[in-house]
Amino acid sequence: MVRDYGQRLPYMMRMVSNALSQQLERTLRRFSLNHAQFAALAQLGLEHPGGLSGAELGHRAGVTAQSMSAAIASLVERELVVRTPHPTHGRILEVRITEEGLALVERAQEAAKDVEDRAVAGLTQAQQDELRALLRQMTRTLDLYVPELRSGPA
Repeated sequence: MVRDYGQRLPYMMRMVSNALSQQLERTLRRFSLNHAQFAALAQLGLEHPGGLSGAELGHRAGVTAQSMSAAIASLVERELVVRTPHPTHGRILEVRITEEGLALVERAQEAAKDVEDRAVAGLTQAQQDELRALLRQMTRTLDLYVPELRSGPA
């Protein structure tokens, strides 16, 4: 066991996560988005364009149902997403991205990539791939949502 708290993996991961979150938050402000809104748009525009329920969006983003509900309401007001009845479950509303939402998330995604690129600038591609694989495994172990692995660049 590592006795130096500053060298423990959870501490180090939390420090990196906090720094990335703060930098991403500053970047997203330029698009008038917060983390939950960005995650919803990214899921709808990049991962699952067919539509998802608010509960599923919250689960995938790792935020509470209340936080995602507020995020979706703001996105609906800005006409970046629309809510439509689920085709088979009448009481469920699906959230779908609009053309305006897709255009915004693509711009925001490009800006967010700059944050990621700075964070991994000191790592080789092999190290980045290894880190990604390790984080995917940890995410699965913790029963968190893990997007499907696609071929091509990450």
